[in-house]
Amino acid sequence: MTKNSPIITTHWLYENLNDPSLLIIDASLKNPINSKYKEFEKVLPNSLEFDWDAFSDTDSELPHMMPSVEKFTESARVLGVNQDSLIVVYDNMGIYSSARVWWMFRSMGFDNCFVLDGGLLEWLKNGFSTEGAHRKALNMGNFIAKYREELFLDKIDVRRAIEDPNITIVDARNADRFNGKVDEPRINLRRGHIPSSINIPFEDFLIESKLRSNAELKELFSGVDFGSKLVFSCGSGVTACVGALAAVALGFEDVGVYDGSWSEWGMADE
Repeated sequence: MTKNSPIITTHWLYENLNDPSLLIIDASLKNPINSKYKEFEKVLPNSLEFDWDAFSDTDSELPHMMPSVEKFTESARVLGVNQDSLIVVYDNMGIYSSARVWWMFRSMGFDNCFVLDGGLLEWLKNGFSTEGAHRKALNMGNFIAKYREELFLDKIDVRRAIEDPNITIVDARNADRFNGKVDEPRINLRRGHIPSSINIPFEDFLIESKLRSNAELKELFSGVDFGSKLVFSCGSGVTACVGALAAVALGFEDVGVYDGSWSEWGMADE
């Protein structure tokens, strides 16, 4: 574990599996809108399954929107999260939906949460042991959420950001979607991108399913003022968090994610 890094290596995790404060959370999405998805029968030892519905606003017409502070607190406690827990989040695509869960906990005031670099793919590559099923939480946790509203933006915030020269909006969708050359995978969404936004596809932050080195990330952000605020967007607020992960790893301090992303903006008459 590197100081101030949001990333945990598989070797570090393997050596610390017996830490009593450790909670390993499998944040894999079932059949995400991504052709690279592959389902695995194995999971990390002693890992818990993240319930996306329990941690989302299921009354929203938009996918995976943040829940209320009260719902998040209750769901985290059911998962066994304590105030002094050490959370490591992973997924079965390398770094994908795990970054979203990391950002969610971060937005709820919980900083002792990290993303497993390379996820299940890297764990299997290193030949570490796995299990056939997730475990159940043993006890209710005592987690208390303290929402940091600046970490998630809504449509009104983004409208303001468009006009603010000190804010850079980064779209993490692929170039063809950003440039409106192809239809969106979700129905009833128009093509294009948010005005004034730039495009850095989330895959560019990764190499072999792991986060790129700081030198490589710095090159990706070469056109961005290091002191500016970054706002990440994508299709539904999931892969935008991979961009947020990269930015935080590099040292950007003022970072936000547009929760509704193109699922919301693409429906609106902007």
